[in-house]
Amino acid sequence: MNQKNKSISSEQKWIPDGFHFLGPEESKNRRILLQRFSDLFLGEGYSEINLPSFDYSNSFRSHLEQGVESLLVAKDWDGNELSPGVDLTLQVVKGMAARSHWEENQNVFYFARKIRDHKKRNASRREILQIGVESLGKSDTTHIISQIQILKKLWNLSVPKVPFTIVFGHSSFFRTVLDILGWNEEQTKVLRQLLYTKNVQELVSLAARANTKDSHMQMIQILLRPIPVAEIAKFKESLHQILDSAEWEKLKGDLESITSFFAEWTKDRDGIPSIWDPSLVRDLSYYTGFMFQGYVAGDPEPVFAGGVYNELYESFTGIPKDACGFALHLDSIEELINKVK
Repeated sequence: MNQKNKSISSEQKWIPDGFHFLGPEESKNRRILLQRFSDLFLGEGYSEINLPSFDYSNSFRSHLEQGVESLLVAKDWDGNELSPGVDLTLQVVKGMAARSHWEENQNVFYFARKIRDHKKRNASRREILQIGVESLGKSDTTHIISQIQILKKLWNLSVPKVPFTIVFGHSSFFRTVLDILGWNEEQTKVLRQLLYTKNVQELVSLAARANTKDSHMQMIQILLRPIPVAEIAKFKESLHQILDSAEWEKLKGDLESITSFFAEWTKDRDGIPSIWDPSLVRDLSYYTGFMFQGYVAGDPEPVFAGGVYNELYESFTGIPKDACGFALHLDSIEELINKVK
């Protein structure tokens, strides 16, 4: 039978949902794209590294805080373990930390596969090719912005006609907010989810059960609204007005860091649309400062993400070293390329 006349592709019959077989043409196009990206990274002063396909989970658990097992094993909607779900940033930092006595470039990039769990019954697993960039030893404002500029160059090499928006968050700021609220671990876990999904009704109910005082409820409501970068000062003043002096002193340092960053970002963002979302919460187990995610219209999943993790390297070596990086999902970029053809 002529393949063009088949109503159901043979791929659908044997490849699990969320996985794909790339034929000769698709493989060629991917290789061309990866070569462009590789040339860009090398031109920006980054060196390529290769990650192992598997690692021992206990080697992660022995170095990280309790409660980060989610970084090691992916689970489906029902809580069943699916496969090793090792975070690739952890792989990079741990691998480079093991070579801390080597005099090698600390700005690195990689192409590696991972399994992402969407937590949806109809598509809980998906194999993706992740493109990552990590800088060990630098995480200041200038370096974060330089990495985002590299991201824009990647974008221009692949899907220049598709606009994206960057959403910024700050893990240290969010930790301080949790400290001010004083909620227990279970309440905090629910709060993070409800803030991320902007579920106002459930948030109000949770706050009532926790006997949250009015000023703290006002703070939560402020955190629910994404803030245009131009309104950061107004956001800061709103918090100053509702918090008592002790609470304000706790948040003051983080807010000054945030304000300072956006003052520089406004100068260098090169037309990239951006938003400050106080409730943007990625994994708090190792992020220590700014976090960001990139979105395109019509897709609720981020196409790239990054941030600062200044304590991660030290957790493996005992040697303090700042770090920041980002990861881009090549599969998402390829889907966009196909849509705009």
